[in-house]
Amino acid sequence: MAKLPDSFLDALRASNEITAVMSSYVEIKRAGRDYVCSCPFHSERTPSCHIYTETQSFYCFGCGAGGDVITFIRLIEHLEYMESVKFLAQRAGLSMPDETNDGGANMRTRLLGMNREAARYFRDVLLSPEGREGLDYLAGRQLTPNTIKKYGLGFAPDGWHNLQYYLRTKGYSDDEMEAGALLVRRNNSVYDKFRRRVMFPIIDRRGNVIAFGGRTLEKDAPAKYLNSDETLVFRKRENLFSLNFAKNTKEKFLILCEGYMDVISLNQAGFDNTVATLGTAITPQQANVMKQYAQEVVISYDADGAGQNATMKAINLLSEAGITARVLNIPDAKDPDEYIKKFGAESFRQLLSGTSTAIDHEFGRLKKGIDTGVPSGKAEFLRRAVPFLAKIRSDTDRTVYISEAARITGQPLNAVTELVNDRIKYDRRNERRSEERELIRGTVKRDPINPDAVSYPREEKAERGIIAYMFHSPDLLPRVERSLSPEDFPTEFNRKVYSFIANRIKNGETVDISSIGSEFTAEEVGRITGICRHGDTLPYSIPQLNEYIDVLVKHREKSTEKPVSELTDEEMLRRIEDIRRRKAETG
Repeated sequence: MAKLPDSFLDALRASNEITAVMSSYVEIKRAGRDYVCSCPFHSERTPSCHIYTETQSFYCFGCGAGGDVITFIRLIEHLEYMESVKFLAQRAGLSMPDETNDGGANMRTRLLGMNREAARYFRDVLLSPEGREGLDYLAGRQLTPNTIKKYGLGFAPDGWHNLQYYLRTKGYSDDEMEAGALLVRRNNSVYDKFRRRVMFPIIDRRGNVIAFGGRTLEKDAPAKYLNSDETLVFRKRENLFSLNFAKNTKEKFLILCEGYMDVISLNQAGFDNTVATLGTAITPQQANVMKQYAQEVVISYDADGAGQNATMKAINLLSEAGITARVLNIPDAKDPDEYIKKFGAESFRQLLSGTSTAIDHEFGRLKKGIDTGVPSGKAEFLRRAVPFLAKIRSDTDRTVYISEAARITGQPLNAVTELVNDRIKYDRRNERRSEERELIRGTVKRDPINPDAVSYPREEKAERGIIAYMFHSPDLLPRVERSLSPEDFPTEFNRKVYSFIANRIKNGETVDISSIGSEFTAEEVGRITGICRHGDTLPYSIPQLNEYIDVLVKHREKSTEKPVSELTDEEMLRRIEDIRRRKAETG
């Protein structure tokens, strides 16, 4: 990656004040001289993300996300470093330096351009004689030509190399098509991923085609819907179908559906606030994305067992994100698409006005078919309700509905509370057992940023302390270098951070959060920000720094030192001198 001039980056950050940028995504509140907000990168009810105006940085004490305004855009918009810089430059009306060039950003640009060409190809095929069966399918689903055009729907014809050969004529290589999940490679041969499928382009909030969903027209196909694999430009857990339209709605709530056709049918009927997950259950990231556009979400999942299970998961995740969840009960139809076709848009609008709160809906479902007026019915209701109540993550909500369960069954409140608490303990024991089994199998996830930390807990803490000192007091670097070299840091990630900071200090360059962004991933920047923010609370003193140094020196000596009996006279004198020096410095 070509290095951007510090003067340009300084101007970029000055023109994109961090509170102004972040406030366009989340609601921020003043806290003293700084600000706080609910973190947009994980679900929480109590704000744990702090914005520091003096350093123009942010840090979430809940999930560890942090950095400067560039890092924030990297995370919130899912962009690479150079793309984030260009995003902010465009926002501020600044021109990018001509000499910059970034391979990752260039690849993303190529993939987005290739996806755009693929979408055009699928659309053109749909409107040609070759796409007749695809067009017939969409007409059978009662989609209008305007809706087909609005969503850019298309058709992938039968055959193994149609899209491949087309994209070659547009200058794209097979490797690029494979990287964009448009080709599949098997045994040194490649072929089109999508064949004889109606195609649904997946478009991000900025209008880029980032992936595709394909609905088969073959009756015996193993998968009715096939979605793009994740790529450099597509992370399914962070995107929502039709959000590019829903983000501009005038409604104050979003409708969450399961499938493409539900969304498109509702949008055609006038409900432009509809979105869907992408072939998977809702994720925490998707809940946080929805929170940027609405404080309330109406869940409109299918009425089958899978749909009801997905509803409960959505209720919890939306609640954790601070979103009010309501559930739409769809009578006499299996999904919103079918209901709209049977009863029309106005009837659906009336259904929306009568939605129940999420937990009320689930509670009603638990009571269905039970006579709670007789002892056996009360017992059956509690058997169903207790596991459900134990899964409600909000303490407040759980307390309210425990009281309701006690009222329905005529049981003492403390008795029902005890049943639920016992179930919570049972569930937690099962979770711990699962974790222990994973530990035995060696499948427990290690720290993805610094996996060496688990092997060197004491040394890793000392490394972080030294990094914090270097960050806040760069003039102390010579003191550290008298005793340590980068190789004395046993964890690879902290070694890299220390080396980067030390080199900047020796080159006379500024060391701050902004200076690390181009050399580390957004997740790594968050970790480094955490180290440096923790350093704000350190009792800065030479003895404390020496203690950190001493931990790493002892680790080095333990790893390499010879027994005293094997030392030469010169080595013995050097060791004695080292001991005297360390005692004098800590003295």
